[in-house]
Amino acid sequence: MRVLEDFPSRPSFWIKKRGLNVTEKRQYNGLDVVKFGLALLVAARHMIQLFYPIESKWRVVIASWLSNLAVPCFFIMAGFLLFRKIGDGRAKGEGKIISAYCARIFKMALIWSLIYLPIDLYNWWYGRDRVLEWILVYIRYFFLDHPIMHLWFLLALIVACGLVWCMYRAGAKPWLIVAAGGMLFIIGCVGDNWYFNQQLPESIWKIYSMYFKYFVTMRNGVFYGAFFVAVGLWFAKARARIPFPAAAAGFLVSALLMYGEVKRCQNVNMVFTSAPAAFFLIAAALEAPGGQQGGGLLYKRLREMSQWIYLTHVYFLYIFSWTVKWNPLPLTKKGITVSVFAPMLVCCGCLVALSERRAFKWLKNMI
Repeated sequence: MRVLEDFPSRPSFWIKKRGLNVTEKRQYNGLDVVKFGLALLVAARHMIQLFYPIESKWRVVIASWLSNLAVPCFFIMAGFLLFRKIGDGRAKGEGKIISAYCARIFKMALIWSLIYLPIDLYNWWYGRDRVLEWILVYIRYFFLDHPIMHLWFLLALIVACGLVWCMYRAGAKPWLIVAAGGMLFIIGCVGDNWYFNQQLPESIWKIYSMYFKYFVTMRNGVFYGAFFVAVGLWFAKARARIPFPAAAAGFLVSALLMYGEVKRCQNVNMVFTSAPAAFFLIAAALEAPGGQQGGGLLYKRLREMSQWIYLTHVYFLYIFSWTVKWNPLPLTKKGITVSVFAPMLVCCGCLVALSERRAFKWLKNMI
């Protein structure tokens, strides 16, 4: 069985060949470090959006620019790690790997929805919806755009992996799946941002309006996740890698272009230039010095910390808002950041440490 495809020919000065065995166990230290940093950016993004003043420069630098790298990279990493376990898509048992992965993510979505249910009930109590209305809205948003601001990613990941797997199982080459996902991504970016959709012809805007009437958002597994999971598939199957210096340079250029886009177009969710920036960031992480060496406990803990930070951080935003009247720190940007991040990091570190003890191994099932 041929597991890996030949990479399209490219100039040798910026691409090097590397054969990877799909059954080979690796710990990707570079990905673990990047994932940890991006999880912190997601937490900072939501904190800034909720508590920083409108005129704060950090609303652009972090809340609109740097943090918009997180979700694309999370999709790419998930696709890469998942499809490294898959051969050509037709071998016996490969469908079970995909279904088991999606079932695990759905279980995680249910667990964290229950954990966040007190916050949903709190929001309902101070809202205006009747009980039945709230239940119906909750069910709808659970599947389309989760009521808790960050849990939408879990169900979007299931949809994205399912779409990419179906195309790959049907025999489509990784580059073709990336191209198909890229078309969906472009459609989603145009529909998600006012700067682009206000320039659309009325006939096309009516189609978008009809979509939004029923499906709420384009930030989902179809128009957002499928493309980046497909890029992860491409990384998993390609024989070639971009050397670290070239990948780092590509990331810096792409990140600057991304900053220009968010400044001009006021993108806060789906950003066109996040695609090349995320691509080069993952390429650099894979090829960073020591990026694929056996990293030991430190990198494993960073990986688990990033997952705990991503999944729990919204609770710490609410806890800060509930306890603000007793907070001894000044309500400056620094004071708010310390008030949110200090307890969050301590708590997540404790959860990682506890999960290493036999009595608390069950904690690992939550991330």
